[in-house]
Amino acid sequence: MIDGYPQHPSVVAGATLELRVSTDAPAFRVEFHRWGPQGRPVGGSGWLEGRDAPHHPPYEDWSRDGTALDGSGLEAWPAYRFPVGADWPSGVYVAVLVEGDGTHVPEHQPAAPSLDARHGRVLFVVRPAAPGRETSILYKVPLLTYHAYNQVGAQPYDPATRRGGWCLYTLPEPSQLPIAVPPTVSLRRPGGGTGGTPWDAFSVDPFDRTPRQTFVHWDALAVGWLEGSGYRLDYCTDLDLHEHGEDGLLEPYRLLLSFGHDEYWSRAMRTAVERFARAGGSVAFFSGNTCWWEVVFDEPFAFRRVHNWSHTPVPDEPENGLTGVSFRNGGERPPNVVMAPVGFEVQHADHCVYAGTGCADGDRFGQRAHESLVGYECDGANFDRRDLGRGRPVRQTGDDGTPEDFVILGIGDVARSGWGSGNRAATLGLHEPGGTVFTAATTDWARVLARGSPVAGQITANVLERLR
Repeated sequence: MIDGYPQHPSVVAGATLELRVSTDAPAFRVEFHRWGPQGRPVGGSGWLEGRDAPHHPPYEDWSRDGTALDGSGLEAWPAYRFPVGADWPSGVYVAVLVEGDGTHVPEHQPAAPSLDARHGRVLFVVRPAAPGRETSILYKVPLLTYHAYNQVGAQPYDPATRRGGWCLYTLPEPSQLPIAVPPTVSLRRPGGGTGGTPWDAFSVDPFDRTPRQTFVHWDALAVGWLEGSGYRLDYCTDLDLHEHGEDGLLEPYRLLLSFGHDEYWSRAMRTAVERFARAGGSVAFFSGNTCWWEVVFDEPFAFRRVHNWSHTPVPDEPENGLTGVSFRNGGERPPNVVMAPVGFEVQHADHCVYAGTGCADGDRFGQRAHESLVGYECDGANFDRRDLGRGRPVRQTGDDGTPEDFVILGIGDVARSGWGSGNRAATLGLHEPGGTVFTAATTDWARVLARGSPVAGQITANVLERLR
């Protein structure tokens, strides 16, 4: 068995990547791949001496000596350093960890190994040495959401052995634990996009059986479509935005992109993005359940969730103020249940977002049986449901924190399919706090986009061309 994680989840081109690797094999080597329209090998290492190290609890920094729940000591995971080429373009990279028998004889390996696996994979991002020089678009990888669901180091707590652990969805009650522990998860452990098992792997997506909360499920599809369509991107992670967002990380760019499931945001992240948008920068959320939880970092690489942004009386700062929409008025499709497909009903078809789509008011897209564009989680702005079907566009009420200028361009009525929360409708739309903030209001935009939906593709291209 071999596992690993990056000491820091991003590295600048031309710098040094530090991986922490544990294996019960006597030797291992590393193959590096960059994700674009498909995985592409970019280099690798020779054989390295393998060392075995124990799993730590999920809240610990595994690069330091730690303590198990039974009080025994745990050795830090060994460090290995690799040069990152100055010519490596910014992007999402996967280190494939290959075990050897110590003879240093090359073993046959698949020409294109899967970049997603439960073990032996490490995801990291290469940031540009000259931010914004090659592109005006920055793609943010939702690392915090990956790790909030990441179960590595977590097993159901067993009182008999006093061993166990958690992710943010399986935190044990304090009474179950022999010692006091923080309700946090660490970024310094395997998993976080690939190389681990998400908590909700039991909830199988009927349209794509790859595990949700992994890079391959949504973000890889988005990156593949974007780069395959000729868009040049720079990349960062949530942690980069948390650490450097208020220090000018966004300043070289005109557009910030978010795809898939972008649920967990720190105050530093939100402040930086809101400031960027007010100053004329643009944000496109091709994502759902976006900015739902506020998290805090008690240590530089460990975070916990404290409340929903809309929670009252504190913080009472609905995410609508940034995104225009909220999970409160959208919701989650029930797991492992076949539901009627939901797409968007078009309104304001003369808006530039719909240019070239051929859509007219009242048309629906993304609603074919194999698409179901709205779900598995979606967001909405509140509106008067009595206005549906009356031949005029619905407008947001604003009573949920949605900005007054938010324009609803599409309605995904999940109530008709028997699910949803609050107003029970996803609302595709945008507002302009200075720059433009667009939302597709669903986690599954990338899946339908990658499978060739002409309307989703044209809308995506229109948004990118207008905002970049």
